[in-house]
Amino acid sequence: MSSKALPVMVLLAAFVALPGQAANFDVVATNSLVFSPANLTIQVGDTVTWTNGGGFHNVEANDGSFRCANGCDGDGGDGAPASNSWSFTLTFDTAGVFDYFCAVHVGVGMTGRITVEAAPVEPGALRFTSGSYQTGEGSGSATITVSRTGGNDGAVSVDFATSNGSATAGQDYTATSGTLNWSDGDDDQKTFSVTILDDSADESQEVLNLSLSNPGGDATLGSPNTATLRISDNDDAPPPPPPGNPGVLSLTQAEISVAETVGSVEVMVSRTAGDDGAVSVSYSTADGSATADADYTPASGTLDWGDGDDAAKSFLVSILDEAIPEGDENLQVSLSDPSGGATLGNLSSSTLTIEGNDQDFGPCEADAQTLCLGENDRFKVQVSFRTQNDVQGSGQAVDFGRRDSGLFYFFNENNIEMLVKILNACSAPAFETYWVFFAATTNVEFNLTVIDTVADQVRQYVNPLGMAALPVQDTDAFATCP
Repeated sequence: MSSKALPVMVLLAAFVALPGQAANFDVVATNSLVFSPANLTIQVGDTVTWTNGGGFHNVEANDGSFRCANGCDGDGGDGAPASNSWSFTLTFDTAGVFDYFCAVHVGVGMTGRITVEAAPVEPGALRFTSGSYQTGEGSGSATITVSRTGGNDGAVSVDFATSNGSATAGQDYTATSGTLNWSDGDDDQKTFSVTILDDSADESQEVLNLSLSNPGGDATLGSPNTATLRISDNDDAPPPPPPGNPGVLSLTQAEISVAETVGSVEVMVSRTAGDDGAVSVSYSTADGSATADADYTPASGTLDWGDGDDAAKSFLVSILDEAIPEGDENLQVSLSDPSGGATLGNLSSSTLTIEGNDQDFGPCEADAQTLCLGENDRFKVQVSFRTQNDVQGSGQAVDFGRRDSGLFYFFNENNIEMLVKILNACSAPAFETYWVFFAATTNVEFNLTVIDTVADQVRQYVNPLGMAALPVQDTDAFATCP
């Protein structure tokens, strides 16, 4: 095995980090008298494993904090230069820059640097789990749930409070306010209760308002941070339905399509076939292939019409533009719980499609960010990435003259992050497909995009942020033979 091939193979074997755990990084002391990679950027708590790939070497810190080879001095080992196949691992628990060298070959530039960055703090967002809660007048109390999403670093808090809508404090409910608290690492849902007062009066459904405010501990307010609590009457003589026709409430579009960069989309709801009396309807969103808080911000709440009002109402769904390339994704928007005698129309649910704006099905042209693999450069391969510090970029292609294989690096040309292979299995009766294999040595978020430029089909492979990438063997990638 050549000195050039060894670092790549060692890097591709480094699948040691697990979700939620520190990552391990590999450095090889090569017989070419360099450390590969010579420069690493890691986070506090990560580990680095040095391995002797050939030659007479050791690893010494410039500040004298460690000297290692067959183990480390002062830790039961011997850090003197050695030629055997030694290996050792160090954990970096503090932020800083750690320079090191080989005592034998420092004169010819065999040096390295470990930059240790503080881990990003993600305290999360605090929000109601729904925009609309429902209870009965005789229930005694209603339980309101608040969630912490998007992170659980540090202790956080949020204030909650009730206020009058059509319901009146002291008559229909007991006003309440207070603070919900989460400890470091806690992302469990928290609750507070609203006491409901039962009376003998015949009443229509009444509503009070709920709100979150003053997030503490660097947390933010998520959406929704305001909500309603509807109290249904339980007395014997419900109010008569309004005279005439209260109408039909419907979404105005069965299919809604927007670009990923639109920012937000306005969803319209109509009231037709009548406008007698005050009516309302609840709305909400639900995941399809799109994911809440990653591709869009969940929305829920209530739309209200007054007596004689038949104007269309609307609500907004915020669309999140990700740097990671994606294809089209969708979610559902729905109406429910009409009140005031109104009914739901046939169109009570619609599909909202978020159009990915990142695909290019043109012929493959190799460049600094693109590999063209397969016979006649049929497959276009690109990868984008995002770090925990929100550094974003495109993988840099390394074409080493192989028709079916190529490499990518993200930060340093001496630190290969990914090997990609596309294999022709069209002649295999059990498959008759093109295969996509890849292995990556990283725990950053990435999106690997492979486009069949002949069949205009795309496959995407996503690695979540903070998870060590697992190798992929997709033998069903493209059923596009020949």
